[in-house]
Amino acid sequence: MSGIKLVVFDMDGTLLQERSCWEYIHRHFGVDNTEMLKLYMEHKINDQEFAESDIELWEKNSDEKVNESYINSILDEIEPSDGAEELIDSLHRNGIKTAILSGGIKYLADKWAEKWKMECAIANRIVDDENGKLKVIIESSGHAKGPIMDQLLEKMEVRKKDVASVGDTSVDIPLFQRSKLGIAVNTSDEKVIEEADYHLEKNDLRELISVITN
Repeated sequence: MSGIKLVVFDMDGTLLQERSCWEYIHRHFGVDNTEMLKLYMEHKINDQEFAESDIELWEKNSDEKVNESYINSILDEIEPSDGAEELIDSLHRNGIKTAILSGGIKYLADKWAEKWKMECAIANRIVDDENGKLKVIIESSGHAKGPIMDQLLEKMEVRKKDVASVGDTSVDIPLFQRSKLGIAVNTSDEKVIEEADYHLEKNDLRELISVITN
């Protein structure tokens, strides 16, 4: 056995087919947040401001009320990556715990974590406020996955040498750095691949069963 006791997964583009659940919602409403994304990546706006600008775009471009239920119905259309369920199930049968750490939306993370009986899901909440208007509660900053991972490992009492992580973008590199085994999937980003210990070139997560458990 590899000695791995916990695997921490990114969600969007990793366990799920869509690269970004936020972008999936943008496409639903026919909006483009490229300008705000640039500002966010340049650290000129924070996660809260970025998410609130997204909601404003959705509301301006919808013919019906945009609330938590409506957004969740859109997120329900997103499908898992090939082999995701089989990988999670196999890890659990090998006594390995699993968790999601995502900059995505918590409803989606909770949905799949519950379905696959994962330990926990850390992501960002989009909920109705007391007036029925959407609000965002940031619990997983895309710029701070490292510290969040530290907190998760401390809470679960797991050390770096017992951890594997799986991700697809540069914001997942801090997860790799806090793991014995960092795995890059669904990516051609050379920096992500370089920082990972293993690169899955196929789009089938079942291939990772032997990589993690052997």
